Amino acid sequence: MRSILILFVFTLSLSISSTEPVTNEFVILLITQPHIYILSQVHNASQFIPPHIPLLYTHSYASSISNWYAIYPLFSSILQQYYQLKWLFICEPQTRFNLSELLAFAKQTNDSYIGYGLYDSEPSIIHHYSFSFDTPYPDFSSGALLSRSVLSLFQERFTSSAIPIDFIIDIKYEFNQLINQLTNTTLADRRDLFCIKHKTNCLTWYDGQYDYSCQRNDVHLDNIYIGIKTFADFHQTRVALLRKTWLDNKLHYNLFTNELDKDTDDRFIAINENTERGHCHKTFTILNYFYKNKGNFKYLIIADDDTLLSIQRVLHVIECFMLSNDLPIVLGERYGYGAYYAYPTGGSGMIFNRQAVQQIVSNCRCPSPDTPDDMFLGLCLHEIDVPLTHIPELHQAQPKAYPKDWLAHQKPISFHKLEGINVEEIYQSYLHENISEPTSPYHIKNEF
Repeated sequence: MRSILILFVFTLSLSISSTEPVTNEFVILLITQPHIYILSQVHNASQFIPPHIPLLYTHSYASSISNWYAIYPLFSSILQQYYQLKWLFICEPQTRFNLSELLAFAKQTNDSYIGYGLYDSEPSIIHHYSFSFDTPYPDFSSGALLSRSVLSLFQERFTSSAIPIDFIIDIKYEFNQLINQLTNTTLADRRDLFCIKHKTNCLTWYDGQYDYSCQRNDVHLDNIYIGIKTFADFHQTRVALLRKTWLDNKLHYNLFTNELDKDTDDRFIAINENTERGHCHKTFTILNYFYKNKGNFKYLIIADDDTLLSIQRVLHVIECFMLSNDLPIVLGERYGYGAYYAYPTGGSGMIFNRQAVQQIVSNCRCPSPDTPDDMFLGLCLHEIDVPLTHIPELHQAQPKAYPKDWLAHQKPISFHKLEGINVEEIYQSYLHENISEPTSPYHIKNEF
């Protein structure tokens, strides 16, 4: 499997590895990751693009550019390679477009930064509580066009400004903020032409909801163990809500808490410690417990006691991404810590195969009990070279933190935080799907 992946990545990287100068004026940049399942989607997308249009892949820069997944760090290399570039079109593997009409539009438009505009409805933690009701940022699923003038001005000012990048959380939002700040250019919201769904006159559109459809059907509930971090004060509140929603009795799980009380059952495991923040020791207790005591399980999910999950969708994400338990891999919502490393943000849920757990517990120890667990895991994964694959359907915040237009073309897998919402209603609206043992290749219907 590893040799197949290496060959696939090499093949898809040829378009940026050539030393020959390329003079094309219109270049397409696909947002990708170095995983064979995602690259199969890229292969499907590439069939819609003629050979004379340069096609680049963000993952191809992973070995040479830190924070490659944030997109803007790639601008310098792209501008140097494509010295006659006039337009860069950034999109996802499921983005479709009428290329001839898109090229004609680019030639005659007076705008220099164009796409489908998303808007915040309220301040959100994932946007550092900074927002504007009337300033759009791009939905890359519909594609975004940037002119060379914007790219060049951005690169010139970004290089000289030395803007510190502390955390990378929502790529499309932070990408847009930097362009606004450094070039004084605002996204032209042309949702009449850059569309979420295909309709008449669309130049671009998104090809339905992202569908994790694989030819495997061999992942079952009996393969998965779930460890949930909790605290005595939340046994009758948060844990009770989880049991009313996704925490079904047929699941194999334990609740790791600081102490037992008269109402706890045998699902609770006391570890006799608690920290107000960080929770590194508690997370590593779950990792070690899984490795030492749950040898008959192949996969581990670690979640907070205020995380809502769709277990049915987790099953099929595992089928698509965890192709071999001989190769370590972690699935999560990827955040970035500056230029240093990426990490799976804990609140949205983290998924490990057994080999990844073995590598982590064998090589990494928490600096202190209250070290931020997810960030330390990211550092650990970086140091031991275990891949982290980003699953955008995992969410660190509540649904209201995200634009409705963006959620509309997703099948969410998780949300985080229970305060101030009707938990059962949110679960039923966004996440509920009956748990069934797979009997045929999985296919998600477009229901939203």
